[in-house]
Amino acid sequence: MRFSLIVATMGRTVELRRLLESLVRQGRNDFEVILVDQNPDQRVAEVIAPFVGQLEIVHARSAKGASRARNVGLAMARGDIIGFPDDDCWYPAGLLDRVAGFLDAAPDWDGIIGHTIDAEGNTTLPWNDRAGPLSPAMSWRRAVTYVYFLRRDVALGVGGFDTTLGPGSGSPWGAGDDNDFMLRALKKGAKVYFEPALTVHHPPLFPSFDGVALDKRKSYARADGRVLRKHPMPLWWKLAFFGMPLARWTVSLATLNGEQLRFHWVTFLGRVRGFRDRLSA
Repeated sequence: MRFSLIVATMGRTVELRRLLESLVRQGRNDFEVILVDQNPDQRVAEVIAPFVGQLEIVHARSAKGASRARNVGLAMARGDIIGFPDDDCWYPAGLLDRVAGFLDAAPDWDGIIGHTIDAEGNTTLPWNDRAGPLSPAMSWRRAVTYVYFLRRDVALGVGGFDTTLGPGSGSPWGAGDDNDFMLRALKKGAKVYFEPALTVHHPPLFPSFDGVALDKRKSYARADGRVLRKHPMPLWWKLAFFGMPLARWTVSLATLNGEQLRFHWVTFLGRVRGFRDRLSA
């Protein structure tokens, strides 16, 4: 099986070099790396140079926005299996072997999705889901692009990433592109297997509750609300979706931690606002 690994990159060099080094360590030569560059300068070309002859790299460019960049990559992809590593994630040794082994042995499955951990091996997602079929409810907890791999026909059949969602989109919805893509794949009948033992390294999304994290949380929460508007869920799920940040806000009252209180409150408000945003906006 041949892989196409589509990397949307913007503003990062050290992290991108770490990803490419981890791809060299995969010890395979049956994959292409499609680097879709959104930088106005030549920083990516400088990162790529030492890997010539070690990796098959296609250097493309796109307008700003992770979703736009991934759509450019999808149009160029030639692999049987398509993955979307972030430019700040990195693969453990043997990851592609495990993905290929699973999909080769299980032709009825259209894809596999793994778990995300930090550099020390600690989980960066706070849920303990068991291995098995990915459901729409699980997709909300699990569908980050850098941990899922889809067969070519399924990935192309989704119809591309929603360019109004995600980092750099220019909209108020700075995330949700990954979950929206996976939810659309599931609605089209894709069978995706969740394997928690399949791990990808990624820094924590919110390592603190400071002002930078607060601004990011606002954008992410509003995007989550918009994706819920696009993909309706049962009433019980909606109650949990809106109720959880309020519950966390209430718990934070006991410590009077102002940063945590603001973080959970803007999460609640962002989700409500995103859900109320018109889909035609």
